[in-house]
Amino acid sequence: MAEDKNLQKKLAKFAEEIMNIARSECSTIEEETQSDLETQRASLKAAADAEAAKYFEAELREIDGQSRAAAFSEKDRLRKELFSIREKYMSNVFAQAAERLSEFTAGSDYAAFLNAKAAEAAAQGDFASGTLYLRQEDLSYADALTKVLPGCTAAASPEIHLGGLIAVSADGRTRLDLSLDAALEGQKQWFFSNSKLDITL
Repeated sequence: MAEDKNLQKKLAKFAEEIMNIARSECSTIEEETQSDLETQRASLKAAADAEAAKYFEAELREIDGQSRAAAFSEKDRLRKELFSIREKYMSNVFAQAAERLSEFTAGSDYAAFLNAKAAEAAAQGDFASGTLYLRQEDLSYADALTKVLPGCTAAASPEIHLGGLIAVSADGRTRLDLSLDAALEGQKQWFFSNSKLDITL
């Protein structure tokens, strides 16, 4: 009987040792599993954060690109609109100027103006045997003007619409444009440079 009791005690102690080892192993496995889970969770969170950041940056780039495109489109529209307004204004200003020049060439002072321009040409170059170009309707002044520019031949020029004259030397190397057309064009260039109507957006 005593031997049976000793055997039972040994078996019970052996069983307890096995349970202690099992509990220790289970605890270790649980700790390792928990650690693995935490590592995986952190890795997944980092990956998700990185993906979200990429998506956010891509969205920002797209929004920025759309905003820039919209701003450029609006600026281009405004530039075209302002250009159109400036052109209408310019056309109106110079249409009025051309009308006043037309009135001038129909007046009594125009003949003296042509004589003064012929004298200016004579002072600036050698136009003997050259050509004096006038409007078709100004050829009536040819005799008086060729006296100021002796040896010149008067001829009609399709280049001159408003009035004035163009003197060209016999060899064609010297050309002096004293037409009202050239003067008005020069005023246009001056106006562009000094009117402060430049379009810069």
